[in-house]
Amino acid sequence: MPYYSHFHNLFMVKIVSHHLLNKVYGRTSISGVIVIQDGATGQIKAQMDAAAITALRTGATAGLATDLLAMARSKKVAVIGAGAQAIAVLEAVLSVRKINQVAVCSTNRASTEHFIADAKNRFAREIEYVSHHSARQAVSGADIICTATTCASPLFSACDVVKGAHINAVGKHTLVSREFPLELLHRAILMVEDRKAAIEEAGDYHQNSISIADMLNSHYAVHQDETTIFSSVGTAFQDACICIAILKKLKVISEI
Repeated sequence: MPYYSHFHNLFMVKIVSHHLLNKVYGRTSISGVIVIQDGATGQIKAQMDAAAITALRTGATAGLATDLLAMARSKKVAVIGAGAQAIAVLEAVLSVRKINQVAVCSTNRASTEHFIADAKNRFAREIEYVSHHSARQAVSGADIICTATTCASPLFSACDVVKGAHINAVGKHTLVSREFPLELLHRAILMVEDRKAAIEEAGDYHQNSISIADMLNSHYAVHQDETTIFSSVGTAFQDACICIAILKKLKVISEI
């Protein structure tokens, strides 16, 4: 995944692989590297962990989507998945909404409990964390639903989602797989990072989606009873924004 920043004269390339069996051996399923070069000389300015950057940009974008779309009175969050992206998305949601309960469900109880322990250590202690055996149980009554899995088929039914709920779907989305049921689209507003990228990577059902940029520029008002979905496939531009922010923080490049 290459990207060139004309403004900073930096060339970046992201090399990443996804190995599902790594979980069996206690390793992360996503691994890779982002190499950043000076656009004029080719000098390597930095190398960054691709999984960490992916989690940061996914969380940041989902947080923005949640702030734009989720009900202001949202209190319960359901998190389906227990990996690096799931914890990053939860952190972002907690930064924009006053949540008092987090329902968690993942592939096994051990990973769920580890996720909850990590979240309790990182975030506000007054939040109640509840472990569930099924995604349908977790999403019941949830105002915000965050899915960060590798599942190829929907994790829950449309009838499980309360009216007015917001969904951050940041896991596996391809032409033949998705985390949420398509029936939801009949009553939901669908938002993506980039419409062209979403259609190419995740299918034609994104044809009627609205991009984050369009949402910000149109001042579209979401009604309290409207179900909303943020379907994320990720873009090189997002990775570049995170990398450049880190380089500025480390003073590798100057503030402009």
